[in-house]
Amino acid sequence: MLLNQFDKRFPNDDSCIDYFRRIREPALPHCPKCGCANYNWAAGKQAFECKECRHRIPLTKGTVMEYSKQSLRSWFYTMHLMTSIKQVLSAKEVQHQLGMEQYPPVWLMMMKLRDIMGKRENIYQLSGEVELDEAFFPTKLDDEDRGKPLKRGAGSQRQTRVLVIAESKPIDNVLLEYLLRPKENTNEKISALLKKAKGQSVKKVVHYIKMFVIDDQKATTIDKIVGRNVSKFTTIVTDGSASHVNFERDFQGHEAHIEDNADEVVRNVLPWVHIIIGECRNGIAAIHKEVDKRFLQLYLNEYCWKFNRRFFRDSTDPRYDLFDRLVRITAIYKSDIMWRDYSKMSEEEDI
Repeated sequence: MLLNQFDKRFPNDDSCIDYFRRIREPALPHCPKCGCANYNWAAGKQAFECKECRHRIPLTKGTVMEYSKQSLRSWFYTMHLMTSIKQVLSAKEVQHQLGMEQYPPVWLMMMKLRDIMGKRENIYQLSGEVELDEAFFPTKLDDEDRGKPLKRGAGSQRQTRVLVIAESKPIDNVLLEYLLRPKENTNEKISALLKKAKGQSVKKVVHYIKMFVIDDQKATTIDKIVGRNVSKFTTIVTDGSASHVNFERDFQGHEAHIEDNADEVVRNVLPWVHIIIGECRNGIAAIHKEVDKRFLQLYLNEYCWKFNRRFFRDSTDPRYDLFDRLVRITAIYKSDIMWRDYSKMSEEEDI
């Protein structure tokens, strides 16, 4: 959604309230006092009022915006900025766009939104064939490590481990599926795929991705996360790390590519996880000097949520509007993130 479209749809707070009310109405719970399922809208109170006992449920009750002192339009405009721009935005930039004097409320809105993006992604599992690898992301040095000798390279106290999983297929396999199960637009899909693949070094097609901050690379740690997020009917492709020893037992298949030439593995076997790692690192580094390890997962949430809906950006179908998608999940999920919990964070971290 473009800026002029946003301003036309939501010129004031009342228009935002009306839109959010219409989204919430179909999924309202039964009245907690009398069990009635029918409500009236009490506009003056911005609440749903039970038709039987008059019990009221505030518009933002049970949503990510519950207890927020910011106007609904501030929330909507923040969501518009986060969904209309491909790159990660800093809270400083959004604060400037909103014209707000205080930094903490903007930071908190954005972090809560990133939190529920992750909660939404957690309901899905990857399947088919996935690439899997671990990477290190630069993060702020913990207070407990200050003054201590720092390790070099992988495992440094200035780096945080991240598990990256990408659902991908070789282009030849995708073409074969199109031919074996033809549909009305199969020829168009084949033509588009061949055109896209022409001249590209990566001969795989990526679908969905997931990224997780991990404390260590132990097999038990990896198994727990992968077991929740990858279907057991999946073939997992890895570099044969010792932390992947149980994949053969737990999943349909495990292709461990142990080669002397690491570049070959990256380029031919695990291309998409490393493309994703590079893009995500660069996106975060473009706006942040250092990211606190506690917040890294939230930035990964946003990157994955946007990546998994990357084709929605060009769609003219209102059902696939990213802004509307985000508004709908704000009505379903809550976030426990509070500014006071992270009071040690310095505004200097955000450029």
